[in-house]
Amino acid sequence: MGYADKNIKVYLDCLAGPMPVPGGGSASALVGALGCGLLSMVAHFTLLSKGFNGYKERAQRALKKSENLRSRFTLIIDDDAKAYKALASVFKKHSRDSADLQKALKKAIIPPQRVCDYCYEAAIVALELSYTGKRSLLPDIVSAIHNLNAAFETGLININANLHFIKNRPFVRSKTKACSALQINMKQIKAKVLSVVLERMDT
Repeated sequence: MGYADKNIKVYLDCLAGPMPVPGGGSASALVGALGCGLLSMVAHFTLLSKGFNGYKERAQRALKKSENLRSRFTLIIDDDAKAYKALASVFKKHSRDSADLQKALKKAIIPPQRVCDYCYEAAIVALELSYTGKRSLLPDIVSAIHNLNAAFETGLININANLHFIKNRPFVRSKTKACSALQINMKQIKAKVLSVVLERMDT
C-alpha cells in the first residue's frame, strides 16, 4: 500500500517520523492535490447553482481539468518517495561523478518538475474559476491558489537541489532557464487570480 492509499492521519504520522520519506516532495504533491480538490469543489457548486447556468460549460471544463490534475498529483505522492529512495541508494554506492548517480539525479528531478508543471496548469483553472465561480466560494479559490503556489515553490526547490549535483552544465542551464520562466508565469497568474477575486468580493 502506498502513502496515497493511507488515511490522512497515518500519512501525517509517517511524514513526522524519523525517516526521510515521505518528505517535502511527497508533501508538495499532496498540497497540490488539495489545491485541485478545492477548485473541483468550486466547479461543482457552480454547476449546481441556478444563477450560474451561463457558466455551465466553462465550469464543466474546469472540473474535468482539476480532477485530472488531482489524480496526477496523487500519483506523485508516492512517485517522489520512490525517486528519493532510489537516489539515496545510488548515493551510497557511487561517487558524485559516476554515470549512475548522474542518471539517478536526472530521474529524481522528474517528480518535482511534474509538480511545478501541474501547479501551473491548475493555476490556470483557478484563474478561470475566479471569473466564473460562485461568489460565496471565492475564499476557497484563494486557498487553492496559495496551496498551488506553495507546492510549486517546493517543487522548484527540489529541482534545484538535484541540479546542484548534476555535472552536465548545458542540461542544468536549460532546466534552470525553463523553471525560471515557469516561475514568472506562475507568479503572474497567482497575482491575477487574487486581483480578480478581491475585485469580485468588493462588488
